[in-house]
Amino acid sequence: MKPINEFDVVVIGAGMAGITAAARLQALGRKVCVLEKSYNPGGRMATRDKPEGCWDHGAQYFTARSPEFRAQVQRWVEQGSVAHWKSPIAVWDGEQLSASRSRERFVGMPRMKAPLLDMANHLQIVYNALVTRAFRQGDEWIIEAAGSVWCAHQLIIALPAPQARALLPLGTEAYSVAASVVMEPCLALMVRTEQALGLPFAAAFVNDGLLSWVAHNNRKPGRVSGNHFLLHANPIWSADNIDATPARIETAMLQEFNRLLTHWLPGEKIPRVDAKYFHRWRYARALVQPSINKAAWPELGLALAGDWLGDGRVEAAYCSGLAAANALEKTLLL
Repeated sequence: MKPINEFDVVVIGAGMAGITAAARLQALGRKVCVLEKSYNPGGRMATRDKPEGCWDHGAQYFTARSPEFRAQVQRWVEQGSVAHWKSPIAVWDGEQLSASRSRERFVGMPRMKAPLLDMANHLQIVYNALVTRAFRQGDEWIIEAAGSVWCAHQLIIALPAPQARALLPLGTEAYSVAASVVMEPCLALMVRTEQALGLPFAAAFVNDGLLSWVAHNNRKPGRVSGNHFLLHANPIWSADNIDATPARIETAMLQEFNRLLTHWLPGEKIPRVDAKYFHRWRYARALVQPSINKAAWPELGLALAGDWLGDGRVEAAYCSGLAAANALEKTLLL
């Protein structure tokens, strides 16, 4: 192992929860390091960039209800990294389209992860650092990742519940909290069609068949024009097919998309798809909203963060990161 890197706080995971917690503690003067297994931040606020174009293939938008998150979103809007998504959203019940309930929706500009990139620019983040072990030694945490060792007084694990559980000591309360949550997968397919589709909506919630969501990515603010569509499969079908071959998944999801188009665009020729990409989100959302009253153990210098601690939305991730930072801030050993 390489020499130990010493910090006040180590945060594992550079999604919304982890970045929020790290930014909060760094603003308070703490020496913070974020370890991220991927090559960039974002988590499920993700965008797939390819020669044929780009797709937001994780979180599709977010809402803001709490005062804390509304204030943060307003700052992002003023900075230009977030915009209102005012395009029409439909609901398909298997027979007809109807307008979805009106609500204020936001998206990152020009990618979903844009607000996170702004926060991440001011943080020390180590990418391609898959954490393999974390344990408490004396009054410090030892974290092993990417052939190196990190040492910190406090640790925030901002990962999906199953991944957090794998790093927590068996038998601890924190382990029990993470183990109590079952997360559902979501299979995503990104496609580009040769011709434009004259759909009467920018996106649709689908309540019939194997898909749960269809979105015309180019109709989000700040995106270039094009025929890029994002398909999400519903949780049950995703779970049943999570380990199927990409070819099988792509075929089934594309056939379902074409079936829906025959209803939505009757009499029109179904356009050919000239590009497609696939992604497995193994831990997309908690199966049920958990009833968790405790996610921080200041006496151990430990906190958990993630949208799974709330309702699974982007706002829940932000609030959990803020709560984790606030819980540990008062007891940090300096």
